[in-house]
This record gives sequence, structure tokens and C-alpha cells, in this order.
Amino acid sequence: MKKQTMALALLLAACLPAWAQKQYKIAEPSGKLYLNLNGARIEGYAGNEIVFSKQDAPEEEDERARGLQTLSSSGFTDNTGLGISVTKKGDDIEVNPVGNSGQDDILSIRVPSNVAIVFSNNNSIFADTLLIKDMKSEIEVSTSYNDIVLEHNSGPMNIKNVYKNVDATFANNIKGPVSIISVYGHVDVAMPTSTKVNLIMGTGYGKLYAAGDFNVAVRPKSADDERTEVKVSGEGVTVDVDEIVAATLDSLPSIVMSTPQPSGASGVSIARVFRARMGENIEGTINGGGADLILKSTYKNVYLRTN
Repeated sequence: MKKQTMALALLLAACLPAWAQKQYKIAEPSGKLYLNLNGARIEGYAGNEIVFSKQDAPEEEDERARGLQTLSSSGFTDNTGLGISVTKKGDDIEVNPVGNSGQDDILSIRVPSNVAIVFSNNNSIFADTLLIKDMKSEIEVSTSYNDIVLEHNSGPMNIKNVYKNVDATFANNIKGPVSIISVYGHVDVAMPTSTKVNLIMGTGYGKLYAAGDFNVAVRPKSADDERTEVKVSGEGVTVDVDEIVAATLDSLPSIVMSTPQPSGASGVSIARVFRARMGENIEGTINGGGADLILKSTYKNVYLRTN
């Protein structure tokens, strides 16, 4: 029995290196961390090193590639052993992918919580979920295809997403400004009822939802907030709704004539006049106001809930 147990232990020990976590560290960063990646798991902590790591599954070694270096059309070279290029530019650190990565090839990054993060991915449609948690410094994200999950970050932050969703949870008071915007995805934010913010929420084609516990003090819209759009020979100009409503048919050309005309145009024709879709847009305060909080989605719903 002892021999079998020892043999099993030796077998497990032999397998461990294949599953070992690979790491690359940068000590005492002082600038911003620029991440141009398909996705990542980013976690802030009370340390003084940026730690990049991957939990690799066993992979068959390519004997033909031994002693050779991975090349990438991006022009970057893997100097970490993790399929990424990490370079310093002054005080800042820039991270770029090198070569193709697998679906489960997830990069984890532990970052001192006071380091500012700039994440960008507007090219790859094969994007992984971006998770950022426990950061206390500035966060800037611009992506097209990543679902974004933000957990217990304090801000400030500027989050822009095109096709996917943004879900955020705040544990304490927000350090503004915080702007979270998605074009085709929803925006879902949870925060304590005691949070003090100046709130802007908006959606073009969805709905706005908020927990009743927040008692949002909404600023009533004025007549100046109502706008319409005039389309003239393919060119657009925005004018007051009241101006259009009060105008007679004879006076409409004079409104149109005041707009810049396309080059080479010989005359003016009114293509159509219509009331632009207004959507839902509110401004207000929670608990008397505080940090600026902007939550918007063009085509989906926006949710503000308690946690």
C-alpha cells in the first residue's frame, strides 16, 4: 500500500509543472498601466508589484519550435513567456498580445490598487470578459466586444463599450466622475443607498430603472430640452421644436436656407421634417448630490440598484 501511495505522489509531482502558474513581475510601478488585450482579470491589491500570470493547461511541446521565438504580425515580441509583450515607456507600462491565444488562455493581472489603468480592445471580436476589481485609482476602458464586469472599484472611471454589457458594483462612496456607457449592451450598476451622486441616466431605445430606496430627485425638463431634427438634401441641422411647430409652410424654407449647403448644390429641397426620437434622459441627485455618475445605453436598458 505504501508503494502505491508513493507512486501516486510521484506521478502527481511529475504532473504539477505542466499545470504550474507562470508569472512575470514588474516592481514598483509609478505610471499608468496600458493594456491592449483581448481580455483580462485585473485585481487591485496592497502590494508594490504588477504580477502577470496564467494557469496553463498541459500542452504538447512542439519539438520543431524549440529554440525559436514566436513572431506576431503586431510586431511585438513575447518577453514574458505568457504570450504578451510588456514594455516600459517612461513611467508608463504598455502590454500587448503576441500571437494567437486560446479560448481558456486567461491572463490574470494583480495591480497595486493606486495604479491607473487604461484598457483598450476595439479590434478583436474574439474577446474575453474583462474583469476589474478592487482598484482605487483611475480606470479608462474603450472596447467593442468585451463584456465588462467592475467590482468594488472607487473611481474615477470612464467606461465605453459598443456591443456588449457593462455590470458594475460599488462598495463605498464613489470618487467621480464616473461615466459608464454602452451602445448595444445594457448598463447595470449597484451601489449602497447612502451614496451621494449627481446622476445622469439615458437611453435611446430602452428603459431606465432605479431602486425606490434611492429616492432620486429628478430635475424637471424645460422646454429648451425638447429638440427636433430637419433633414435637408442629406444634411442635418438641429432646431428648436417650438420654432418648427410655430412655423408656417411658407417659413420652413427660410429655416432650411440658414443651414450650410452641400458643396456643388444648386438650390434647396426639403427632404423631410420630423420629430427626432427623444429617448429617456434624466438628471437628478441622490442624497443631495456628490460625485458625477453618468449611466447610458443607446439601445438597451439602464439599471441602478442597491447592493
